[in-house]
Amino acid sequence: MNVLKLKLSVTNDYLLKIENEKYVLIDTGYKEDWELFNKRLEESGIKVGQISYVILTHHHDDHAGFLSLLVNKNKAIKVVMSDKTNELIKVGENDQTHGGGLLNKRIEFLIKYKNLYVSKVLGVKKENNFKFPPYESRENDIVFNKEVTLKELGINLPGKIIETPGHTIDSVSILFEDGDCFVGDAAASMLRFCGTKNCVIFIMDKKEYYESWNKIIKLGSKKIYPAHGKEFYIDKLKKNIWKNL
Repeated sequence: MNVLKLKLSVTNDYLLKIENEKYVLIDTGYKEDWELFNKRLEESGIKVGQISYVILTHHHDDHAGFLSLLVNKNKAIKVVMSDKTNELIKVGENDQTHGGGLLNKRIEFLIKYKNLYVSKVLGVKKENNFKFPPYESRENDIVFNKEVTLKELGINLPGKIIETPGHTIDSVSILFEDGDCFVGDAAASMLRFCGTKNCVIFIMDKKEYYESWNKIIKLGSKKIYPAHGKEFYIDKLKKNIWKNL
């Protein structure tokens, strides 16, 4: 898979090339990342008008924050998302109605006593209320309610969207035939000194989170592309599964 990573403040966006010099974008970023996103596109020689699809892995502010700005600039973009994401993104705020919490005591300590360095690493700002511009799906957007191949959605790439809840109720991943798996926040590679062991810092349901790892492993994933941190191979999930329960 030909993958182009756009590194924003704390989120990795990924561009996948399709026909006619067009691209699929996986996730956006914080609303405040909009200018940085455009800079990253320019550095890569790509224009906003070349983006045909945006696939959202879930509704959080660091993944859907500037979606409205992007669609405003290129109204031809088709936003691809689950029916759960479609409902949550209308609210314009990270869902806090399904429980969950920070991963472990070390993360809790860092959040409670954060200094400037830690704030930058975690992307947690004092004024951050986890809100973002709400988004209402349009007629040309694609909302799915089950696992589906990209080709069934009209995207000419050999992959499928699979449900990988745990971080949120609406989390999905995109798995390709070559084993590349774009997981959003279903796994991560960040803050290892805090014992994250490939988890993100907030998880709604740890058991469900690790069950999604099992699914990612069993379906033949080889290389993991997370929204936070560097790419890594599936062996790390096999090694670290269940370790933060």
